[in-house]
Amino acid sequence: MGMAKPRYTINQFRKDFPNDDACLDKIFQIRYGDNPTCSECKREGKFYRIKGRRAYACQWCGHHVYPCVGTPLEKSTTALSSWFYAMYLMVVTRNGVSAKELERQLGVTYKCAWRIGHKVRELMDMLGMRSKMSGHVEVDESYVGGKTKGGKRGRGAEGKTIVFGVLERGGDVKAA
Repeated sequence: MGMAKPRYTINQFRKDFPNDDACLDKIFQIRYGDNPTCSECKREGKFYRIKGRRAYACQWCGHHVYPCVGTPLEKSTTALSSWFYAMYLMVVTRNGVSAKELERQLGVTYKCAWRIGHKVRELMDMLGMRSKMSGHVEVDESYVGGKTKGGKRGRGAEGKTIVFGVLERGGDVKAA
């Protein structure tokens, strides 16, 4: 019997991303690597954080680099830590996260929460994180619920709940 896969907990998340600076550092590291090269002077070196901006400056020529440019975070005034927490919630939650739940958890407006959720889902689709079934896929539905005497049976019967299932042969089962 194999060992359980270690889970990324909320405590680990809080330790890794305590504030916006830690989030921006992670974006910079993902986009430019551990030994970034300046696009202006073509020299490898360190980039230093520019206070008050979501930017870094090259140690050699002072060229500014904005890691959020070209991402959904580019023109967002919402804190990066809120974006990261929304991503965390959406990845670890089994049944998805509604905009209303993001609104409550992040302390932002519904419009902001909806946009964050929409953008994160787009990214997950782009990265293939929202798995699509392929190959042989079987689909079935059933009606379950309280007993009824007489009346309509099966599809359209009153007081019944539809259970819909999808099975990928040799793979996952999804039901709703």
